[in-house]
Amino acid sequence: MDKEELYSLIDEIIPDQPIALSDIPDIELYIDQVTDFIEKKLSLQKRHSKDKLLTKTMINNYAKAGILIPPRRKRYSRQHIALLLLLYNSKQVLSINDISLLFSILRQPTIKHDESEDAASNSWIDLVYNLVQEINDEQAEQLKQICARQREVIREKTSGIDDETRELTDWFLMAMFLISQAGVQKRLAETIIDRHFKDNSPTKGKSD
Repeated sequence: MDKEELYSLIDEIIPDQPIALSDIPDIELYIDQVTDFIEKKLSLQKRHSKDKLLTKTMINNYAKAGILIPPRRKRYSRQHIALLLLLYNSKQVLSINDISLLFSILRQPTIKHDESEDAASNSWIDLVYNLVQEINDEQAEQLKQICARQREVIREKTSGIDDETRELTDWFLMAMFLISQAGVQKRLAETIIDRHFKDNSPTKGKSD
């Protein structure tokens, strides 16, 4: 398993820089403009060129489910797009119900006395979005370090395998390692949601 090829694959799927809040248009856009913007910004995350990232139907369903704040006069603000970018990453791992629970924190901004409710909500979303981008900024480098360590472990364990089959076996074991890690991390995220976000569910209290 060639380390440079492994690093190249990581660079291919993780952009050099996250999408900064300043990269998102600070004007209201219609839904077609929103989907075009997301297609352009996240195109490298497609597995196949014909794949759709976020469709108009998906966006409308998120709004109906209360996950996405409703658009104003069918137009979407910078905060809507920031939420949609966070939603896109979340939907790769979590169910809609779990996303609704997790994102409930973004529907409960701390209202300051000198701000309207809308302004406080927008400021809160901006803050959280920026924090998410900051903590994910070193994602590619961290993944390279993890995979480099695991590569050495794999190569040691497959040292007795014939060269003809060793290369493919190494890649298989790396894929299985990543699958296992993804499963554990998904389960941990679900456990965090179960333990800390169910109390924020918008349905809580209606059935109590």
